[in-house]
Amino acid sequence: MDLLARTNMINAKPILTPLPTSPPITLQSGTTLSEPIEYRTIVRSLQYLLITRLDLAFTVNKLSQFMHWPTTNHWVLVKRLLCYLCGSFNDCIQFYRDHPLSVHAYSDVDCAGNKDDFSSTSVMLKQRTVARSFTVAEYRAVASTAAELN
Repeated sequence: MDLLARTNMINAKPILTPLPTSPPITLQSGTTLSEPIEYRTIVRSLQYLLITRLDLAFTVNKLSQFMHWPTTNHWVLVKRLLCYLCGSFNDCIQFYRDHPLSVHAYSDVDCAGNKDDFSSTSVMLKQRTVARSFTVAEYRAVASTAAELN
């Protein structure tokens, strides 16, 4: 039986966004899954798509944070991401040999946005510290972005 059949996703309707904007996703949301193997298998598989599907980076990163203790709410979010993929399977980054590659970096931060440990999330890296101000959080996000480009 293939992956979509096992997750009851054969006739899934496509959706426009990979994650809802609310409520916040936390470690304790939902009931613990009795068999987390499928959750872990799917999320690990989704990590390979990040090479050409940068629109999935935040969502897959977020879902990966719950690999050790996934819940029913996290499972619903995985299914939502699969529905998003159903409607956007042609969206990807394509690289061509005859075009020079130029890198553009953007930096943004969600100060203390993680409701589990109140850490900040920047575009490129999840910071493991708690910033005392938005200015400090923005500075750390810019510094992390610059370090990744070097």
